[in-house]
Amino acid sequence: MPPKVQLPEDILAEAENDLRHMAGLLEHQPAALAQDAGSLNLLLEVSQRLNRVTNIDQLLDVIMDSVMQLTRAERGFLMLHDAEGVLRFRVIRNATNQVWEGEDYQVSHTITEQVVSSAQPLWVRDTGQDPRLSQSASVADLRIRSCLCVPLFAGQAARTVTGVIYVDSQQVQQGFEPRDLDLLTAIAGQAAIAIENAQLIAGIKALEEEKRRALEQENLSLQKMLEAKGELLGQCPGMEQVFSMIRRVAGSEVSVLVLGESGTGKSLVARAIHDLSLRKDKPFIVIDCGAIPENLLESELFGYEKGAFTGAYGRKLGKFELADGGTVFLDEIGELPPALQLKLLRVLQEGQLEHIGGRETIKVDVRVVTATNRDLARDVESGRFRKDLFYRLNVITILLPSLRDRGDDILMLASVFLERFAAKHKKRIAAFGSDAKAALLAHGWPGNVRELEHKVERAVIMCDGARIDAGHLELAAPPGAADKTCAPSPGRLKDAKSEIERTLLAQALSACQGDITATARQLGIARQQIYRMMKKYKVGYEPPKK
Repeated sequence: MPPKVQLPEDILAEAENDLRHMAGLLEHQPAALAQDAGSLNLLLEVSQRLNRVTNIDQLLDVIMDSVMQLTRAERGFLMLHDAEGVLRFRVIRNATNQVWEGEDYQVSHTITEQVVSSAQPLWVRDTGQDPRLSQSASVADLRIRSCLCVPLFAGQAARTVTGVIYVDSQQVQQGFEPRDLDLLTAIAGQAAIAIENAQLIAGIKALEEEKRRALEQENLSLQKMLEAKGELLGQCPGMEQVFSMIRRVAGSEVSVLVLGESGTGKSLVARAIHDLSLRKDKPFIVIDCGAIPENLLESELFGYEKGAFTGAYGRKLGKFELADGGTVFLDEIGELPPALQLKLLRVLQEGQLEHIGGRETIKVDVRVVTATNRDLARDVESGRFRKDLFYRLNVITILLPSLRDRGDDILMLASVFLERFAAKHKKRIAAFGSDAKAALLAHGWPGNVRELEHKVERAVIMCDGARIDAGHLELAAPPGAADKTCAPSPGRLKDAKSEIERTLLAQALSACQGDITATARQLGIARQQIYRMMKKYKVGYEPPKK
């Protein structure tokens, strides 16, 4: 059975228990040992202090303050190796607790270098009588008469020296005793574990901060990109889920399957995943599997050799080779013929392919994103689509909501298209009329965003005024919707709409007891809209008084 691995926290806890036990024993010994009992109690207090501090700079200060208190030294410092392996001052103290800054503190490097190289503590009661230091110029210049220096170790097995703790005195009559070395060594052992823990915590926090900044940058990049691709804008819960999934999967290398009706923007999702990935500087190649005849699709995907078939007058690279290092988007993957499904599976599993009419195995490095409006699970059951390929493609699934399920996103997208096409066709059209808005919201949009885009462009072309009405869109306004001849004044309509929104918001907030997420879900809009409406209508939630 392998030995039980002890965590640093367990080691510190055991050390505290041992110190507490020794201190209890010594308190009942003769007066000659009272000083040792006091020192052990102080050492126990130091151990408890080290356990409570996790910030590395604060921890080093606590260590040196404790060292100066225990050893009654005139000067002391703590040094640690930096990332380049250079021993640097981290904390410096003197008997009056003065703090030095920088690297101009005078110290004998003879002592510290000897401790680091030997990985052994050094105790010198009188430097003038010690042959190891009696010839050291730095020791003489600094008038050091007695000193202690102990190494700090990293890890319980490796015993790598990561730094030193040093104290000295200029008075030989106040020289250090063996008990001082024992105390300093005990502190150093606990301090090394505490430092290692603090550095680990600091590293974890740094990684979390780095991930947070990276995520913020990804979110900003995604937002800018989606703003440029107006079709993929949205605030409904379904689109917020799509944006969240794009952010999560973009940085990975897994296959992604995008599901949704025709015209919902599946190709835009695939492009967003590529643009946010590490492959963004490599090719992004789109293949519509349903638009290319089967006999041509194979050569388009995998390439061919000269003479492979009639008309093959030269060697041609396939799309997978052209996209090497980048992303291949296979739209309408459900239309891929069964004979090509096996070849695609080999590319996904082994990263290999062969040209039509060729024998050479070609290695490719591509990420595959696929999309379909078919029910692939049902196609697998019927035997129309390979089960093993389905599972390879369906690692991550992103489901795009249909436009009719996106609520006010319809008007948002329509406004984006209106601005774009008005500029394109040089028209001064400011907005949609009330009947046009009602018609837009009432229409079923079987063609989704693509249909909406075409409807708005046609309306811009047909409209000669400053406002688009339902007739320009070729959409029927729902019963009761206002038209141009009998519409109420814009002011009355706006007031009525505001009152309805304010009432519905207040009712939803009350029903959900002020829970913004639940309120947004109940109203079918984004949380950000709830906050904006609360601010606009000055509506909040106050719990009932007891």
